[in-house]
Order: sequence, then structure tokens, then C-alpha cells
Amino acid sequence: MSALSTTRLEFASPAIPRGYVAYLQSRLLEAEASLAAMTEKYDRTKARFDRCCARRGIDPDTDIVNYINSKSMNPELKYWYAKVEHFQREVTAYGAALTGLEAARRMLGSGGRTENVRRGNDRRGLSRVT
Repeated sequence: MSALSTTRLEFASPAIPRGYVAYLQSRLLEAEASLAAMTEKYDRTKARFDRCCARRGIDPDTDIVNYINSKSMNPELKYWYAKVEHFQREVTAYGAALTGLEAARRMLGSGGRTENVRRGNDRRGLSRVT
């Protein structure tokens, strides 16, 4: 094998199976839908909690300490907020994976190598005065 063909094989763009990209895209869509649903459930639960606190005279504007204590002791709020955070992490992970694959495809798409082109003044050929 010649040195040129060896170099091309080393820098060849790895084939990313279309099925994997489709899988990531479908998981991203599922995570986005789940995030929207969990956010809605959390918002409803939080509104119900705020109404309950208001009936007891606890308002975050006037009594923030008791409001925070009540909020920290509410297991339903903790549960839905944990679900929201979980799906936020999933959306971030699948989005980052797809973005990384797309960046790698663009970077390695032109013959499999990136060209390092130096711009600006190239002073290597100039004589220097000492």
C-alpha cells in the first residue's frame, strides 16, 4: 500500500449509521415532549402549592423563610422538579450528541482532512537583523 492511500485511510470520515442518527433524533423529540409535559405538571403543582400557602398567609414577598421551608417539605414539588431536571439533561445530551456528529461530519467531510491554512504574515522567509 502506498503512503498516500494509507494517509487517506487514516483520515477517512467514520461512517455514522443513519439508524443511529435517526435514533438520536427520535429520542431528542421524545425528551422534548416529556420535558414540556413535566414542566406543565410542575407548573400546575406549584400553582396549587402557592394557592395553599396564600390561604395560610404565607407569601414569598412577605414571609420568604416560611415559604421556602414549606416548599422544601413538599414531596410533590420535589418529585416533579426532579422530573423536569431529568428531561432537561436528556434534551441537552441528545442535542449535544447530534450537534457533535454534525460538526464532525462537516469538519471531516472534505476528503476526510481539515486543512490548516496559516493566515497573516509568514516571517520564516525573512532575514532578521541581529
